[in-house]
Amino acid sequence: MEPTAKKRTKAPSFKLEIAGDKEYKITIMEKLRKVHSVIVDRTKKSTNNGLLLEMMMDFWLQFNDTNSSQFAQKSATQYIAKSECNEELFVVAKSSLQDLVTKVEHHRAACMASIDIGKVQYRGHAVLCDMKCRHRKKHSVSWLSSPKLANGTYLVNARMLHGMTCSGMLPVHYKRFSKGAGIGTVWDSPRNSFLGDYNKAIASEYNTSTELALLQEIAHECVQEGQEANAISILTDARHGWRKNAKDSSIVTIGEKSHQVIHHAHVTKKDDPVSQRHEKLGTQWAYGYLSSKDVNIKIHTHDRNMSINKFVRESEPVINQNDVWHSVKSLKKAVQSISQGPKYKHGKSWHVQLQDKVESVATPAYWAVKNCSGDEEILCKYLLNTVEHYKNNHENCSNLSRCKKDRNYEPSKIVVTDSCAEKLLTTTIKSSVLYKSSQDYVLGKETHYVESFNNVMNMFHDKRICFSDSQYLARSHLAVCHWNENVDRPYTSMWKPKQDSKAPRRITGKKNYKVCTYKYRCNIWNKYLDMVYSQRL
Repeated sequence: MEPTAKKRTKAPSFKLEIAGDKEYKITIMEKLRKVHSVIVDRTKKSTNNGLLLEMMMDFWLQFNDTNSSQFAQKSATQYIAKSECNEELFVVAKSSLQDLVTKVEHHRAACMASIDIGKVQYRGHAVLCDMKCRHRKKHSVSWLSSPKLANGTYLVNARMLHGMTCSGMLPVHYKRFSKGAGIGTVWDSPRNSFLGDYNKAIASEYNTSTELALLQEIAHECVQEGQEANAISILTDARHGWRKNAKDSSIVTIGEKSHQVIHHAHVTKKDDPVSQRHEKLGTQWAYGYLSSKDVNIKIHTHDRNMSINKFVRESEPVINQNDVWHSVKSLKKAVQSISQGPKYKHGKSWHVQLQDKVESVATPAYWAVKNCSGDEEILCKYLLNTVEHYKNNHENCSNLSRCKKDRNYEPSKIVVTDSCAEKLLTTTIKSSVLYKSSQDYVLGKETHYVESFNNVMNMFHDKRICFSDSQYLARSHLAVCHWNENVDRPYTSMWKPKQDSKAPRRITGKKNYKVCTYKYRCNIWNKYLDMVYSQRL
């Protein structure tokens, strides 16, 4: 018998009913045929309608089902292998990142294949990426990690340069940081082009800050005088850009009441080839600036530059005053020279009874300045009474001092009994600038705010670095903006430092100030953008 042939069994099937007319049916079938041809072309495998529909629904669910484990896995933290930790980095703007997502979505809507990142070209801190489809090379996407400003500058480059400049970072440090981090670098030519407009924005913010500071200083004077004031008191000092024979000098003028900078003068050797004359020239510019604003000067305090002393005395009715701290410091140094020395000169040029008077001599000197009531004779009298006090003769001491009030008072210092020690101390006091030029100290003025401002200047330009004129001026303006915004800011608490043998008179606590604010940075950036987009119009 011949074997019977097996009957072929038909695969089970089902039908889907879709509501619609004949035209709708034609549209659906046409789309199915297009999708079918694309899948066959890419997979090189035939498929039926059931597999076609299943693949289409899986594709949709893959990118739209938020409850799937695949979606949760993609949104989790990504860890990288050690061998890949040296990959290229760059800075991305939020709008560019959204543009990348949009481009990938458009590609996914037309092609199921993945996209690979190809060639990466740096544009400073931004990059131009060429991304290609794995299936079709014609499917390529070019993406920039940063949009451009109206002047053609990349946004991320401008923002990075903005942060670098406002932080006071030097260009060489910026290059080292960028290369070390591997985030690209904006080179000299585009950086200098950016700084051309950016420095104008800094100058604009500086003018706004100093004009507001001058108004506040006038307001403080009005409150104190109880009437409309047209004269203010100022503090000035010079800071040279280098240690010796400086090309640049900064002469800053600070209001005595508001402690804010109201004028900054940048004097270079183009203005005067002699660095020692820069402070006087900058002071003259400050006087001219205040005169242009119809503001007179009442009291001018500085750290005793003789050329400034002469200039101020000639500018009547301005009252000239010198910093007390510098004069007391020189007095202590003079007392130290007579408190120690070789043994064979004991009793001639120094005396052992004066060895503990170096630091303590500052106390009666400060007290004399603060309580002389602006009278030169009283100041000199109080200064000479220091010798009598150390001789344990307290007849002319203040009635408020402990040596006069306490009946059981015992001197804490060695009592001066030797006539040689008395003569040395008296001669030293009479030779001090505080005694000989007492008219310059009777008001007890100090310039420590100007010295503090010079420390802020060090944040923006180091004395070891030679800057161009434009860079030096821009960095000085940044220092002024930073100082005016944060000087005399509130503090949260105080702490008392331990006794320091090098500073035994330091008994006051130190303040824990609140964090500095940087509103001027936002203002400078906004002004820069205003200039960029106004030029386009």
